[in-house]
Amino acid sequence: MAQLAEGKSIQARVGDSLIAVFNVKGKLHALADLCSHAQASLSEGDVSLGAVACPRHGARFDLETGEALSLPATRPVATFPVEIADGEIVISVP
Repeated sequence: MAQLAEGKSIQARVGDSLIAVFNVKGKLHALADLCSHAQASLSEGDVSLGAVACPRHGARFDLETGEALSLPATRPVATFPVEIADGEIVISVP
């Protein structure tokens, strides 16, 4: 997992989708890289307590479920299965 160090995030393009990938304590999480409130890049947000904060207005999203945890966001963001295969990050996008 050399591509994504502990505590870091990256933006990945999978087809037409932008995905935010986070490495939290060695576990990968993948979310749609667009806040459901203000269209800001979640991959640029701060991560703490299992959630990412939107860098624009601070709305927080659960890294496991994509659920909006605080205002101003009220809608969740999509989550995607992510794993390491042959040393590469693999994201499954329908």
